[in-house]
Amino acid sequence: MSVQESQNPQVAVAVSLPEETPRRPNIEQDGEGEGSHTYEEAINTAGFGRFHFWLILIGGLANASDAIEILCVSILLPAAECDLKMTSADKGWLNAMLFLGMMLGGYIWGSLGDIYGRRNILIVSLLVNAIAGILSAFAQGFPLFLTFRFISGLGVGGSIPLVWAYISEFQPPHKRGQALSIIASFWMVGNVVVAGTALGIIPLHIGFVSGNFKFNSWRIFLVICALPALTISLAIVLLPESPMFLLLKGQHNDALAIIRNVYKQNHGQQSHFPVTSIDFPVMKLNTDNSGSWLGSIKRAVEQTLKQTVSLFAPSLLRVTTIMLLINFAIQFGYYGLWLWFPELFNRLEQFYADHPDMKASVCEMTHMNLNSTAKQVCQEDEGDEVNYQALVNILITSIAPLPANVWTIVHMDKFGRKFFLILSMTLAGVSAFGIYLVQTSLHNLILGCIFGAVTTMGFNALDCLGAELFPTHLRSTALAVTLLAARVGAIIGSIIFGYLLDVYCAIPILLVSGFLVFGGLLVLLLPNTTRVALT
Repeated sequence: MSVQESQNPQVAVAVSLPEETPRRPNIEQDGEGEGSHTYEEAINTAGFGRFHFWLILIGGLANASDAIEILCVSILLPAAECDLKMTSADKGWLNAMLFLGMMLGGYIWGSLGDIYGRRNILIVSLLVNAIAGILSAFAQGFPLFLTFRFISGLGVGGSIPLVWAYISEFQPPHKRGQALSIIASFWMVGNVVVAGTALGIIPLHIGFVSGNFKFNSWRIFLVICALPALTISLAIVLLPESPMFLLLKGQHNDALAIIRNVYKQNHGQQSHFPVTSIDFPVMKLNTDNSGSWLGSIKRAVEQTLKQTVSLFAPSLLRVTTIMLLINFAIQFGYYGLWLWFPELFNRLEQFYADHPDMKASVCEMTHMNLNSTAKQVCQEDEGDEVNYQALVNILITSIAPLPANVWTIVHMDKFGRKFFLILSMTLAGVSAFGIYLVQTSLHNLILGCIFGAVTTMGFNALDCLGAELFPTHLRSTALAVTLLAARVGAIIGSIIFGYLLDVYCAIPILLVSGFLVFGGLLVLLLPNTTRVALT
């Protein structure tokens, strides 16, 4: 048992690891220098420049690829409804299955990232996401399609916590909030790309049919959506492992070489890096790969469980519990509603096309038996049924968070993570409640834009908090465990919407609103991490 004190006075970190060695003596490189530097001092000396710009760009694109894989499923629901013979409940389960995969994948890959390193596990998770996404496009029946989307979710769930752990450990404290906010803003980029791609491909009805095999426009759309994850996985091969993780494993020379290279890229190849040694606690993790593959799996499982148990030690229990509840609340609210926006937009546009002189709220409209009309269209046309204006609305709501993203990037380190998270979740709860009241397509679009914009601020702030509240040796595991609670919230939210949307949609809308406001109030209980050094 070892205890590592956090540099944040409000958080004391208790660690339970299999074995620990004493603090490593100073390491001298090439006989230069005699002093020892902390990791934060070394990272600050390396500066913030060209290396970080590329790192943030690749991390942002990885985040965007995850957004594309998540939103693409909800966008294609109206188009794939006939081919896959889906009911509203089936659509809810499809969204839920994606998050079930993300829940399991986040825990598995995130924990392995704390054992075997962020970079390699991140590459594998992105490849799983891309390959399963491509294969899902060829599935002709709903059960097989559901299975591949679950596997794709395994990959998405792993890459999300690893991206934040990996990128955050390269950032100086005074730049970390801005850097992570930029990466978080790429989620909006992914939403815009997937909405624009859907608008340009799905309505075309391109593809081919051969016997019982159909490969139409929405399937082509799925293949294209999987390509960003595949491309970024190859790009990450060119990046180094996190030096903070290498220090934790005792690989001081390798870590120092990486930071020295970062310094040279930021200041020029001929620049001399003044740091010659880094003082850092060494914690030997059980990464022995000798023996059978079954033994390696067993050791990995044991280490993962120990990492998880450490999060619930007395000094971390309060923070971990609050983060679990906040993650559950924000994703129950966001994904419970956001993934149904394409379906709601499509239903509204069809309704007003058929009843141009009528006004009805979303909930009133769902009681007018629109499902029976959709089934008749499937029987007659046997094709995709998606409203073009609905896709335009999705694109508009995807672009709407841009001002909020810019604001968080500029002011995240000024106003702090807690400010943005509280403001976001409270306003999101109010705007979600407003959707229950509106009676026109335009008003629904406006509220959808507001909802997307304010929740973006919350996710940006929560991503920063999740990376900063926990120590290095638990960071990926902590992000994975808190995201596990988030996925449970997303799964329950998706299923509730699927079952209740056509019965009494007021219930899920009011639940979304209530959970978001509740989560915002919980943020008041968290410590401040703005400009605080990572531990």
